[in-house]
Amino acid sequence: MNLNAFLLVDAGNSRVKWADAAIPGFAPSWATGIPSVAGEMPTAEATAERLQELAKGCPRHFLVLASVVPRLTVDFCRVFKRRFYLVEADSSALGLEFDYPRPAEIGADRLAAAVAAHEAGKWPAIVVSCGTATAFTVLDAKGRFCGGAIAPGLETQLAGLLDATAQLPETTLRPPRSPLAKSTQEAIRAGVMFNFQGGVKEIIRQLSDALPGRRKPFIILTGGHAHFLTHSLGIAHTLRPLLVFEGLRIIGNRVWSRPLR
Repeated sequence: MNLNAFLLVDAGNSRVKWADAAIPGFAPSWATGIPSVAGEMPTAEATAERLQELAKGCPRHFLVLASVVPRLTVDFCRVFKRRFYLVEADSSALGLEFDYPRPAEIGADRLAAAVAAHEAGKWPAIVVSCGTATAFTVLDAKGRFCGGAIAPGLETQLAGLLDATAQLPETTLRPPRSPLAKSTQEAIRAGVMFNFQGGVKEIIRQLSDALPGRRKPFIILTGGHAHFLTHSLGIAHTLRPLLVFEGLRIIGNRVWSRPLR
């Protein structure tokens, strides 16, 4: 194939995001360092026509796709035809081992993030992915994907609260001015934010305790709401907001180095 770049796509429940990265042997200036988001759209607006436009605008790109939305998986594979690689648990390019009964149940975004964490070589590790859901992915001391937890994401918690109540007002998500709220909107912000932060901290503690051995796990925060945790965890961690894209690029490089063309 006469291609010179990867199109890395994270198709999630709320948004579809994509980034560029160079195929090995090509090194344009935008391809160095951590991939940056080149575009995004709400998942609800990601029609087959929009994806066709994206494919036409990237004629020399090889798609590396992590999708948790089945209809989008089908549409992406159709419009990119033979120039794509779909991230799945049995993908040999992951380079992961599993201590997990049914790896096929794991979301592709979690797999891609696990690949990037595994590549860093610092195990055990807990990856906290903060999006529509807050997903906790655990690598044990041998680097194996060994489990995790899934909780509602920050905006999902807010939406659930507002949808379930008749009199609470619409509230913009942001850190509260004070824990001692002086208005209903501030009370909602305080409750949702502290519930999110405290919940993440407790789940990390429980997962750390469940891991065998004495070595403390490395904590990696990623996703759009990870920055809300950086000053509240009280434990050492690394913020890598685009960990999924890092993993997708690693996978793409491995695929391209093999005779899969």
